[in-house]
Amino acid sequence: METRQKLIKAAITVLSQRGYANFTTSVVAEKAKVSRGALQYHFQARGDILVAARAHVARELNLPWQIEQLRAHTVETRLRMIVDHYWKIIGSREYIAALEVRLYERFNRAMQKTMVARMNELTSQRNAEWQAIFADTPLPAEQLIAYRIYMLDSLRGLALRKIEQGSDIDVSPQLEILKDLLIERI
Repeated sequence: METRQKLIKAAITVLSQRGYANFTTSVVAEKAKVSRGALQYHFQARGDILVAARAHVARELNLPWQIEQLRAHTVETRLRMIVDHYWKIIGSREYIAALEVRLYERFNRAMQKTMVARMNELTSQRNAEWQAIFADTPLPAEQLIAYRIYMLDSLRGLALRKIEQGSDIDVSPQLEILKDLLIERI
């Protein structure tokens, strides 16, 4: 693994284990087993590695299938595959790291501007992808997007519940309800 990727992975680990308040670049360098100079070569400022960590988690949410591959399945199977993929990421420690960055960035105008622009671009791309995946359903684009947002909001809520009540909590019944609701509506 290249140094930059090692540093991003280490930053995600530090954020998820120690939180933003206890995040230091020296701990990241130590965790990645690289020098502080190597960290500074790849990330000139603390905010740069935080943006990179959040962007890494955002990319993990990209669907691993081509649209045509998904469209070969029934709507029910597509929805189950997508919800399971998103939950694998949103229910992970990596996502906790992204939340830590998100909570911080709202107080850092420059960082927030960068991240909001990136997230808006990703959202636009993913909405278009979602519409293409479910183009064979009778729902209008606005309604399809509303269901996508509902799905993501529900998954984020479950992730917060796991943070509040402990990572061992079983949310599988709620995941099944979410899938069933989406299958019934889409």
